[in-house]
Amino acid sequence: MGGITYTLAMAPAPTADQQSAYDMITSAMDEALSHYNCYTSIDKSLRVSYEPSVATADGNVNGSIRFGARSSMNYITAMHEISHTLGVGSREFGALVVDGVFTGAEATSQLRAITGNESDVVHADNQHFWPYGLNYTTEVKTTDDLVNHCKIVVAIRTDLGF
Repeated sequence: MGGITYTLAMAPAPTADQQSAYDMITSAMDEALSHYNCYTSIDKSLRVSYEPSVATADGNVNGSIRFGARSSMNYITAMHEISHTLGVGSREFGALVVDGVFTGAEATSQLRAITGNESDVVHADNQHFWPYGLNYTTEVKTTDDLVNHCKIVVAIRTDLGF
């Protein structure tokens, strides 16, 4: 069981817009962490904020996540951004991307265990991976996709030495 937690920065007297965003972000983060904390043993404290100037959402390995657009305030996007706080897109991650493939042995092995295909590879650029990177909400068809995302993130962290 994981121990990822978050603190949502909130204005002391929020406007209606801010309160609506806080409610949506809280729902998204709570659902996202229910998956991460069920299917990983990762411990990390995250700092989450509502920043209307952010076009979608962004997460950083320093543990911060910023949500901007309402369309990004959902648990799938939250899981994607949490993956960035856990190392996806970090300098170490980018160092293992060669010709569009994440070359970490653990992530490759985990993907192949999931798919049963010994030739599958984890595709990546310097910021994202696929499949199971949750780069778009349309990638999720079943709960298994969320579980597999967690499994790949754990394997990537092993490859990164995190």
